[in-house]
Parts: sequence; structure tokens; C-alpha cells
Amino acid sequence: MKLIGQDGNIFSILGRAGRLLRQNGQRKQAEEMVQRVQNCGDYYKALGIISEYVQTELSAPEKGDAAPRPKKDQQER
Repeated sequence: MKLIGQDGNIFSILGRAGRLLRQNGQRKQAEEMVQRVQNCGDYYKALGIISEYVQTELSAPEKGDAAPRPKKDQQER
């Protein structure tokens, strides 16, 4: 789910993320995410919590998703 360039309203972001989870059969995860976000009290913590449940720019890369390393000859420049 894209965050950059979207509405920065946390309730809008939370609604989109919850909808995405429910559409993918993850109703319990959506409910858990909403509870955690409502109890965190901080916008940036809330974005981090949402990014644990749905893939965003803030999500930790999954194994194998790391950016490719530059070739050795490019590192020496």
C-alpha cells in the first residue's frame, strides 16, 4: 500500500489498510491493527504499526527483497 503522495490522515490510512486486510481474508489482523493504532497515541508509531500488517514504504524488506549490491568495479569508483 502506497503512503507517499496519499492522504496523510491517519484514519484514512488506517481505513485503507484495514480494507486491504479484510479483502484478503485477514479480518482478525485488521481488528488487531486498528486496536494497536488507536492505543499508540503517535502518528509515526501508527504508521509503523500499519506497516507491520500491510506492505508500505516503511515496511521492513522481506528476505530476498534487498536492493542489489553494486558490482565490485562500481564500488571502487
